[in-house]
Amino acid sequence: MKHYYYQRVKQAVRFIEDNLKHELSVDLIAEQACFSKYYFIRVFMAVTGDTVGEYVRKRRITRSAEDLISTDKSILAIAMDYQFESQEAFTRSFKSVYRITPAKYRKRGFHQLAYRKNELSDSKIEHLNKYITREPQIVETTPKKLVGVFTSTSSSQAHNNIRKLWLSFIPRIREIRHVKDIGMYGVHPYDSESKVEDFSEQFTFQKWAAVEVNHYEDIPAGLACYDLPAGKYARFTHKGGIRDFHISMDYVYGTWLAASDFELDLRDDFEHYGERFYGPENPASEIDMFIPIK
Repeated sequence: MKHYYYQRVKQAVRFIEDNLKHELSVDLIAEQACFSKYYFIRVFMAVTGDTVGEYVRKRRITRSAEDLISTDKSILAIAMDYQFESQEAFTRSFKSVYRITPAKYRKRGFHQLAYRKNELSDSKIEHLNKYITREPQIVETTPKKLVGVFTSTSSSQAHNNIRKLWLSFIPRIREIRHVKDIGMYGVHPYDSESKVEDFSEQFTFQKWAAVEVNHYEDIPAGLACYDLPAGKYARFTHKGGIRDFHISMDYVYGTWLAASDFELDLRDDFEHYGERFYGPENPASEIDMFIPIK
C-alpha cells in the first residue's frame, strides 16, 4: 500500500514540476494522482512533509530565484511567469522564503542554498520516508569540550575538504587522552559575520572533526581545543551513512524549519557520529543532526 501511495504522489509531483508556470489547483493535481481532493491532501502531506499549496509555492519561488540569476527578465515578468498576481505579491512570497527581496537576490548574483525548496525526485521521496526522521526531538544539550582538527571548506565539489578533514583526523583519535565517549562530532561553528542567507556553493565556512574529552590536558601536537556551548536544538536522525546526507539537510532547512514554530538560532550546528554510526558507506549507519533553534 505504501508503494502505491508513493507512486501516486511521484506522479503528482512530476505534473507539478512540468506546470509551475501554469495555473494549478489541488483538484487538478489530485486528478493526476487518481485520488479524491481531500484524500490526496492527507496523503501528500504524509509522504512529503509539505502541504500541496506550500510545495507548489516554494517550488515556484525556487525556480523564480534561478530565473532571477540566469535571465534578464524583469521581476514583474518572472512574477507573472510563475502565476503571481502582482510583483508585490511575488516579493512578499519570495521574501518569506529567502529572507530578502527578489531585487536584492538578483543583485547578489548567486544561488542561495538555505531555505530553498528542491524538486521532490523519486529518490528524494523515498529518502524522506526511509532515511530521515521527519519530526525532531527538541533537546537541551550540555557544554562539551572537544579536541580535533578544523578546515575551511565550501559546498562545491571542487573545494569541499570535509572528507580530507576526517581522513586526517580519525587516525589521530588514538593519541587523544581523556576521551569521554566513542562518538565523534562534526561542528559548523557559528560565524557572526555571515548569514545563513549568504550560504551558497562558493560560501566558505569552518568545519571541525572532533571527539569529546573530560578536560583539556595532554593535547597532542597539531590538534586543537573547541568549546561547544550548551543550547536548545532540534535533533534529527539521518540514516544511511553519508550517502544523500544533503537531502536530509535540504528537508530540515527547506521544509521542516519553515513550517515549524521555531526559528534558527545564531549558534553552532553539529552532527554526532555515535554508536549507531558504522562507517560513512554503511547503509545501516545513523547520524544525529543538531539544528540550533529558539
